[in-house]
Amino acid sequence: MMKKLVALTLCIIMTVAVFAGCGNSDKEYFDGAYVTMYIADEMYDFDPANAYGNESALKIVSLLYDNLFVLGENGKVQKSLVKKYEIIEDKDLGEYKMVLTLKDTKWTDGTPISANDVVFAWTRLLKPEASYEAASLLFDIKNARAAKNGDVSIDDVQVLAVESDVVEIQFEGPIDYDQFLINLTSYALVPLREDIVRKTADWSKQPSTTCTSGPFRIRKVSYASGEETLILERNSYYFRDTLKDAADKSVTPYRLIIDYSMSDDEILEAYNAGQLFYIGDIPLSLRGASIEAEVADIMSSMSTHTYFINENAIVRYYNKSSFGNLKKEDYTKISKSLKDSSGEKIFAIPEVREALSLAIDREAIANKIVLAEAASGLIPYGVFNADSKKDSFRVEGGSLIASSANLDEAKAKLDAADIDPDDFMFTIAVPSYDDVHVAIAEEVQAAWEELGFHVAINAIKTITNNDKNEATGETSKLIRDDVFAENYRAGIYEVAAIDYVAYSADAFSSLAPFAKGFTGNASAQADSPDFSIPTHNTGYDSEAYNELIENAFAEKDIKARANILHEAEEQLLGDFVVIPIIFNQNAKVVSTELSKIKTSYYGNDIFTKMKLKDFEYYLPADVVAEIEAAMARDAELEAAKKEAEKNKKK
Repeated sequence: MMKKLVALTLCIIMTVAVFAGCGNSDKEYFDGAYVTMYIADEMYDFDPANAYGNESALKIVSLLYDNLFVLGENGKVQKSLVKKYEIIEDKDLGEYKMVLTLKDTKWTDGTPISANDVVFAWTRLLKPEASYEAASLLFDIKNARAAKNGDVSIDDVQVLAVESDVVEIQFEGPIDYDQFLINLTSYALVPLREDIVRKTADWSKQPSTTCTSGPFRIRKVSYASGEETLILERNSYYFRDTLKDAADKSVTPYRLIIDYSMSDDEILEAYNAGQLFYIGDIPLSLRGASIEAEVADIMSSMSTHTYFINENAIVRYYNKSSFGNLKKEDYTKISKSLKDSSGEKIFAIPEVREALSLAIDREAIANKIVLAEAASGLIPYGVFNADSKKDSFRVEGGSLIASSANLDEAKAKLDAADIDPDDFMFTIAVPSYDDVHVAIAEEVQAAWEELGFHVAINAIKTITNNDKNEATGETSKLIRDDVFAENYRAGIYEVAAIDYVAYSADAFSSLAPFAKGFTGNASAQADSPDFSIPTHNTGYDSEAYNELIENAFAEKDIKARANILHEAEEQLLGDFVVIPIIFNQNAKVVSTELSKIKTSYYGNDIFTKMKLKDFEYYLPADVVAEIEAAMARDAELEAAKKEAEKNKKK
């Protein structure tokens, strides 16, 4: 699409102006700006609850879905889909409620957004057969945690649609309501349509089965080689009366066009040529002097690139006679062929995990990635210590891990555990489509090989969908399945590279999923009477950590709770089941032709009122052709009208 851009000639503009004087306005020809952008990496699943494993995904999801509340750039909770809310307490009856009244707006198919959409979205996360880490965000709701663990029916969860636009939430007891509102700013909790989600398991992977509530809808997705494209189009129903209001009343730009087929150099060339107006995820090769002068303010993306170590993984023995002549990339093939792999669960040994962490030079990696900072903990900057951005959890918690490597100490840890690293081989699973993740993996691979292990990078590619739609019996080849993300959620990995994105500005939302009972993982198979409390997919199950999270959940004093959460983070990192590498940072390059771009506290840019100066000059060729055809039709009609009037006078 980018390569087909043309500028409208002055002649066409003047012609449009002429026709505008004949009863047609420019807006009849121009729906609004077509803005060519590079917002983020290519993505394959637009389910908002699955958008927290790669920080780029939220940049797109936040444009597609609106939330009940949002966290403004100032860190304050603001109403979005909610028109008003009321807190009701009756201590005598033991009733503690929050009542939300929704605004009048619609989904992209014109269906009103309703209280039932909120109830469905939340109970979807809480079903015992579902696996969503965000489930614990809702555990303050009466019977929510019990339903997730299979102790009560999902119908007992006390989030109710008492009217078409009114949601009533009952809590187990008194809670910190401000903290709960912060939870509701998480995009994992946006309303969803039951009729859409239940239609097919792949509902969120293609435009025809996706219905969105935000300012934009998915117009087109193409994964065809050389034609990789994502086009977002204005949601014409977004806070707008289609019979009375102008088309651009709530959303100014008409389309956002992302061409994924361009190389990094082509992206830069298009930007410098005035054909690309925004770069929201600067490719790794451009993170330097070539683009440095154009970069807007750098801010925390509230995500930590983290390595998850699977304690249950059987780490394979390295046999020199069998594997000595193999290339590193062949280790991945071996891992697939050894169904009953011969090896040991060495990642279950704390000293081994600690050695892996000690071997990493985080500062060197951050310098290589450029838009990053060496991680000093799991919780990134931007997360609240209590209930305000003025009080930072990371600043208060300080540095919990070293920024530089200590190979001598790492080797001493392996010696203490009686582990010879030369005896073992394993892979780092990473999504092949993310060049930053792959670059980090190469640095970590080198560090762990220097430690003595035999390490390969398993850069997992997406695959063409091969699942049949249960309703139609057909298999859509337009869908790409993100195998890396699916394997991670299923716990199928040895070491996995994840952007651990904060679910909200509350540290509890990021720390709780590592505790038994708070993981959000399935406690039962569908239609099974057998329930078990699941552990995190790393296999981590620490009694000390579980107790800290239980205590934090029970503690309703926000300051006291923060102190417990600091203990929990220190415990988690001291067990080395997660190894934070870098804090991701957001930086963008914005053309001077663009204006009125806002940013949320989570670092997602808001394009609802964005303007492109003289946008008529940047319309795509196919749109120009449509405009010319429309003008020609109008000219013919006008000529016919005049001829009819002339004949009538005769």
